[in-house]
Amino acid sequence: MEKYEEKRDKYEFFDYPEEREELFRYTEKIVEYLKNEKISNLVIIDRSSRPFYVAVLEYWHKKYSGEPAPNIYFMNPKGFKPREEMTEAEIYDIYKDSLWKDDVCETPEPQEIKSREEVLKEFQDTYKKLLEDKKKPVLIFDTCIHSGNSLASVKNTFDDAGFTDARVGAINPSDKGAKVSTDFYVSSQRPEKGCYPFDRDRLIEKTFDHVYSSPTMDPRKKEKAIQLRKEIKRIIADKMNAET
Repeated sequence: MEKYEEKRDKYEFFDYPEEREELFRYTEKIVEYLKNEKISNLVIIDRSSRPFYVAVLEYWHKKYSGEPAPNIYFMNPKGFKPREEMTEAEIYDIYKDSLWKDDVCETPEPQEIKSREEVLKEFQDTYKKLLEDKKKPVLIFDTCIHSGNSLASVKNTFDDAGFTDARVGAINPSDKGAKVSTDFYVSSQRPEKGCYPFDRDRLIEKTFDHVYSSPTMDPRKKEKAIQLRKEIKRIIADKMNAET
């Protein structure tokens, strides 16, 4: 195909024009949703969605300069899984998924994972500022929702904490039969980069320990994460400058 004729001489993570155009259009639609719906808190699910915050802030500050951008929070879905919902088979599946995604690999025993009550308490202790806005709409955003297994635990925790308007967003509608359905989605078309339209964040690691992710100790991953952020920011800035 024609698009694959472009060389890797300028972009490392978004090789082709279609990918860069998608990144910009997805950002545009989500920022406009946040603005129109008056959503003051955006929750981004680690790791594949995290780099998206760079695009959101770059777009917002250029288009809505002087207006406060939404507060942005990052959450680790593995840390929200309570032991009441975990089986050894599911832990092993998560372990295999971690290998494939270059995450930290863990195989803890079910009793070593936090209980539902412990998850809720850590959530409340960690995100105190967010909990001050329990009566305001909040958007919990992940790139894609297939089974919904991971995101369901996050959404349930928000509900248990008393949030009255916790919405779920994704690039595509959630798959049929998923445990979580989308209140907002960007497109019904599959992204050029699949479930990684913003690539993935290598600066952090998802573990069972906490509801938040931990910084990586891997210098290789840190370097890639910095490069990715610079590239996303440049794509958004260049697109917005070209349209003005």
